[in-house]
Amino acid sequence: MKRLCPVSVHSFRADGTVMDLAAPSAEEVDFTAIAARLSKIARFNGTPHGVAYSVAQHCCMGAEAILQETGDHKKAALFLLHDAHEYLIGDIATPARDLIAGVLNVNMTSSGNSFIGAVCAIKHAWDAAIYQAAGLPEPDAWTNSDRHTVERMDARMLRAEVTALFGNHAAKQLPYSKPPKTRGAITPWPAMKAEEAYFKLLCRLIGEDRARDHSAISAIAAATSVI
Repeated sequence: MKRLCPVSVHSFRADGTVMDLAAPSAEEVDFTAIAARLSKIARFNGTPHGVAYSVAQHCCMGAEAILQETGDHKKAALFLLHDAHEYLIGDIATPARDLIAGVLNVNMTSSGNSFIGAVCAIKHAWDAAIYQAAGLPEPDAWTNSDRHTVERMDARMLRAEVTALFGNHAAKQLPYSKPPKTRGAITPWPAMKAEEAYFKLLCRLIGEDRARDHSAISAIAAATSVI
């Protein structure tokens, strides 16, 4: 895959070795690391009181809702992995992204979209590597139905999460959407539960062998079985 920039950008792996974030590669993708890190990244910048609502839980609940509503394993897998790039670059919350773009636009003529464009390019490149590792079509190859399902479920989950975590008055700030058929209420899970649920569902959707072929040796990989 094409490098994102000419210089290496080093980032630690869990074992203390480093990888190059500027060189997206399916060989670099580690599904146990995805499950572990997304379980510790808080949606909404950690704003709700109490236990953080994680990106891993968001992805699991949305993917399960797709299964409940359509029975389509491929679309559920596409949704489960749609935020997986955040295990490498973090969750750049939309308000923060828009603020940075706005400040750039004020201070550097016509630069407002350069930041958003760069973030999108990074996400797109690592998404391609992640979906390739999962044996799934890269976003550029998604059907209109695939894209619509993932985007609509993301929007539906957002409104349902805002309602559950902030209340109905907050949900009125968003367009109405049909509540997703989640398995259980949207109540924040502890990080370990979210990590285990994410990896177990990934094994179910893409196959245990493939999930483990792209995983470091870890306690979760040894303890998790396909449901």
